[in-house]
Amino acid sequence: MLDFLNPILNRHPERIKANVEIYTWQTCPFCIRAKLLLWWKGVNYTEYKIDGDGAARVKMAERADGRRSVPQIFINNQHIGGCDDLYQLDSQGQLEPLLSQQPAV
Repeated sequence: MLDFLNPILNRHPERIKANVEIYTWQTCPFCIRAKLLLWWKGVNYTEYKIDGDGAARVKMAERADGRRSVPQIFINNQHIGGCDDLYQLDSQGQLEPLLSQQPAV
């Protein structure tokens, strides 16, 4: 997205090894906020935009232990939760270690 800012912001995306997936709705403010934090950390993530897609929402809920709200975030196939959960992990210093782990083969 704005990769040219990485040196200015002192971000180190090469340390990010995790596979990150996020289910979103295009206009959801919590989705936008979660994606902003991931961008700020230099994370390349897979985004599933499920606006109006009932089947995709069912699949998301199955992966997310029944949670149907967006966003739902997965790191290395581990359910992290939503936007507040992501920010809580970051504030507790637990997000960076998760992001630096290689996905299991």
